[in-house]
Amino acid sequence: MALSSLRLPLYPWLTKTPTRSFRFSNPIIPVRLNQIYCSISSSPPSSAEDTGIHRQKWKPFRKKKVVVRVGYVGTDYRGLQMQRDEHSLSTIEKELETAIFEAGGIRESNFGDLQKIAWARSSRTDKGVHSLATMISLKMEIPDTAWKNDPCGIDLASLINSHLPRNIKVFSILPSQRSFDPRRECVLRKYSYLLPADVIGIKNHFSPEEIDFHISDFNEILNAFEGEHPFHNYTVRSKYRKRRTKKQLHGDDLVSERGRASDSESEGSDGEESLGANGVNISDEASSASDETAVNAGEKNGDGADNQDSNVAVCAKWLHEPDERDRIGASHFRKIFRCSCGKLENSLGYNYIELSIWGESFMLHQIRKMVGTAVAVKRNLLPRDILTLSLTKFSRIVLPLAPPEVLILRGNSFQIRTRPGKVTRPELLTIVESEEILKGVDEFYKSVMLPQITKFLDPSISPWKEWVVNLDRNTSIPDSQLDEVRNAWKVWKEKFESRAIVASVSE
Repeated sequence: MALSSLRLPLYPWLTKTPTRSFRFSNPIIPVRLNQIYCSISSSPPSSAEDTGIHRQKWKPFRKKKVVVRVGYVGTDYRGLQMQRDEHSLSTIEKELETAIFEAGGIRESNFGDLQKIAWARSSRTDKGVHSLATMISLKMEIPDTAWKNDPCGIDLASLINSHLPRNIKVFSILPSQRSFDPRRECVLRKYSYLLPADVIGIKNHFSPEEIDFHISDFNEILNAFEGEHPFHNYTVRSKYRKRRTKKQLHGDDLVSERGRASDSESEGSDGEESLGANGVNISDEASSASDETAVNAGEKNGDGADNQDSNVAVCAKWLHEPDERDRIGASHFRKIFRCSCGKLENSLGYNYIELSIWGESFMLHQIRKMVGTAVAVKRNLLPRDILTLSLTKFSRIVLPLAPPEVLILRGNSFQIRTRPGKVTRPELLTIVESEEILKGVDEFYKSVMLPQITKFLDPSISPWKEWVVNLDRNTSIPDSQLDEVRNAWKVWKEKFESRAIVASVSE
């Protein structure tokens, strides 16, 4: 039986969005959302939430800092962070800000200026990358009944979801302390990468023993990344180079440094953030722009090896003398806690393995270059010792970049760095570990994200078909260049160990 909207109470903090025409049907009303006004617009729904709940706008009661857990399929977006320039593709943050505004969480005077509402994020993802655990903090206008009989903030999240497309979902909204900084307190980021099994040589007709052999062998390669290393060869390293002051620069150096400074604004997935006046990325070539463009630009800015012979590309070299234009600093070092892969899995007939890459933070393209290099080693395109050589601060090696379409931010952990001990804010423990919230995350992954990502697990079509062809064709380093790096590494290693022995004896 159709329900008339007049039969349900209209609470003062929830006002109806005007529409020109209405039709009535049997709405799907969540048990705890009995305050929702249930008229349904004749316009087609744009999200899963819209199928049963009309878009609502609550009446603001007060402004409160909150933390929001968001998940999204990044295929159709330019990335997470809002961009200044106009583009046919939107960003996740633009969609999210608009939805919160339409729901009543942002005043019109603050809409379009993220700094006014102290918008901050735990990490950034680039174009095509997905997430199940992005944390965003902001000062949000909340209704007076927020979190009543809703300790996990799921009802409040559902109201915002009614304004979002189906491929973006807010899992929870919880009150947060004023001092909370999602990026600085995020101490662990957990990424997954779904890799078609065929790419590393696992065929459909293989026996269980053959499959286990290949997975074990690939795990041995991946494990080499664990620990704290300089990952300068796995990113556009100029973006993480410390800027020098004007007093340290002279003539052409000043012009060059200005160009490099502008590049550094577009740091990648979990880099330091540089925002413009409105809280948006101020770079012209943003981190979510074309990956190939970003990498190529990085190589031209001193991130590749100098090509002294125009007929032979220099893919690997060793810096025997310091180069002021290509310095490696503390920001190029990253700590990887886990880098491994699991058992063979299947989705809609496609075999794949899931790589788990956990780290304190990541640089632009770092994970994708780690995966690309591991695959190249597994396919015998690069020697095994390339992993050791590439993780040495004096080496400069060009490495392959894997596709972004199957990279997922799975989870993260938080701690207050300014307090002794491992202290985590209570609201962060809830939003990360609550079974009720994790149930919603799992449902979104299985019903929305995985079906869309599965189309990228077919090794016979894009992006893998072209990527593998290019990888096999272009991923090679001349033996003479590799031997030079190997020999230099051995000399450096001997000197390093000798100094370590002398230091231990003197103590």
